[in-house]
Amino acid sequence: MTLLFEILFWVSLGWLLYVFILYPALIGLLAKLRPRPVRRSENYTPEVCFVMAAYNEEEVIGRRLQSYLDLEYPREKLSFSIGSDASADRTDEIVRDFQQKDPTISLQRFNRVGKTEIVYTLASETESDIIIFCDADIELKQDVVKTIVSCFADDEVGGVVVRVVYRDKDRNTGNVGETTYLDMENGLRRSESLWHSTVSPTGQCFAVRNGYYSPLTDFGMSDDLNLAITIPLNGKRVWYEPTAVIEEINDRNLWSECKRRLRMGQQSMATFLRYEGTRWPWRSKTGFQIWSHKVLRNLAAVPASLLLISSLALFADGGIYWVVGVLGLLWGGLSLVGLLLEVLRLKLPIIGYPLYFTLMIANLAIGSFRAIFSGKGLAMWNSPRIKHQLD
Repeated sequence: MTLLFEILFWVSLGWLLYVFILYPALIGLLAKLRPRPVRRSENYTPEVCFVMAAYNEEEVIGRRLQSYLDLEYPREKLSFSIGSDASADRTDEIVRDFQQKDPTISLQRFNRVGKTEIVYTLASETESDIIIFCDADIELKQDVVKTIVSCFADDEVGGVVVRVVYRDKDRNTGNVGETTYLDMENGLRRSESLWHSTVSPTGQCFAVRNGYYSPLTDFGMSDDLNLAITIPLNGKRVWYEPTAVIEEINDRNLWSECKRRLRMGQQSMATFLRYEGTRWPWRSKTGFQIWSHKVLRNLAAVPASLLLISSLALFADGGIYWVVGVLGLLWGGLSLVGLLLEVLRLKLPIIGYPLYFTLMIANLAIGSFRAIFSGKGLAMWNSPRIKHQLD
């Protein structure tokens, strides 16, 4: 039995070290040794279509459309395709008011089919050279379209990922933890795209060259991860452009962030399981990145749990088993303190980091196993401003 716990301990420790330390270090080294920067051109101005799914977005849709109309880009080359997911508020009415002022804005109403089906349906109908998928609640810098499009002047680029900057509406464990996570994720995106192609698009805003994405048959899959997989499989790259900045008001609390991670885990795993070309890490660079960045990390709660159990089982042996066991108990204790503070609505976000990390990896793993055993993703969604969110 001791040998079994020792094997579990070292395999679990190796898994976690690889996912959170070794892979980021390795991909960073590869990016420095073999960088492939893109060739930009400010003179490249193709036709661009914004594709957006909206569900009960009356609070923001008007301001967002006005900001899009003020973008620094040739107006005759911009169009906007909006799909309302059976919105029950004034979203449709507001969009129609803008339609009367600008005929390049189009609106289609859907019968609660989910974001993924809406954006893929709208994208399949546009003839613009570049499609920018974006959420209704993001704010674009005026020069962001020019910055994004300049990257597509390089024929190797099939997609462009932007940098998201959060503006916290209310500092809490959920949004502070997410902001910290995002800072680390952006570093990985930069390294991956310099070496090959990033496999971690920003779901809030993502640009793609028309024709370089695969139609979905299961709309419960992750639309952004689907693009990150299919674009490299079609011979192009997904480039992370840190100077293309969007802002999002981060008003999610810890519990809504948990539901979001659960959905992301299920959708990501359902997407991964669809493509045989990335199913084995040794077959392609993209497969190696998907396994390292997505699959192993989304399942990290498994080795984390086994590491704690095995270290406590070997606690009496001392040495590294004792150290890891103590650290695990300390982490668990801090998570419980963070949970108590969250229940009491006491705002000490720094204390909440262990709780945030624990709940996030747990929900990603639960969502992943849902997809593995059911073979399905999750299509339904809600605006983050809607309080009654779906699991």
